[in-house]
Amino acid sequence: MKRYTDDTEGGIHASEHGSRLTEREWHQREEQLSEELAKAHRLREMLVSIMGHDLRTPLSVILGYSGLIKKQSNDETVKRFIGKIESAAMNADEMIRDIKTYSKVKGGVFESDLEEIDLNAMLSDILRALDGKIEEHGITIDMMYQTDKRFPVLGNELLKNAFLHTIDNAIKYSPEHETVTLTLDDVGSDWVFGVSDHGDGIPDDEKDSVFERFMRKEKRGIKGSGIGLAITESVVDAHNGSVRIEDNPGGGCIFYITVPKA
Repeated sequence: MKRYTDDTEGGIHASEHGSRLTEREWHQREEQLSEELAKAHRLREMLVSIMGHDLRTPLSVILGYSGLIKKQSNDETVKRFIGKIESAAMNADEMIRDIKTYSKVKGGVFESDLEEIDLNAMLSDILRALDGKIEEHGITIDMMYQTDKRFPVLGNELLKNAFLHTIDNAIKYSPEHETVTLTLDDVGSDWVFGVSDHGDGIPDDEKDSVFERFMRKEKRGIKGSGIGLAITESVVDAHNGSVRIEDNPGGGCIFYITVPKA
């Protein structure tokens, strides 16, 4: 009986020893994963930094010399080709900006970064920034909200980027000489911003996927990074808000951004 007891105790001790070894292994594995995650984060930051400087610098040179050639040339064929070069360079620059923004969003939005922003003033800044694109597409912007009222929220520059992408997207997918309507409503403790276009619309089974990275509605002639709406959803979510898409009764779709009042 004593031998049985010894064996049992030995088994218990072995089991406890094995448990301690397993626990140590788990800690080692956690430390290893944490180290790998930190390395991956540093690598991501390095790549984003390279894109932000080393890639944008030659793009600036391309755009500068392209503009100079187009200005000095009287050959329409040359001007047309230069226009294509400029368009490709600007598209690449937009992609780099979007990737930098997406990386910043994934780094987290903290309360210390937030300040009171007036959505009305912010939208005015956005429309001024998009003025060239609005004119190029012959789009009419219909502002269906009180432009003399303050709509305060707690946010940062990323929130402005999210709203910009939503309006820019409506302009891109609207037929030329159409109207893009902007609304801003007071709903309880939130402000609800709406952007409606008269494009082809989005099928119900694709409405969620447009917010995924590099997922975009196929349409010839439409350029972009494919992460604009992914940025929008991530930023709005970080500001305790939400984004949704509905069908526009007049054709096209309506993007809604809901954010808490300040």
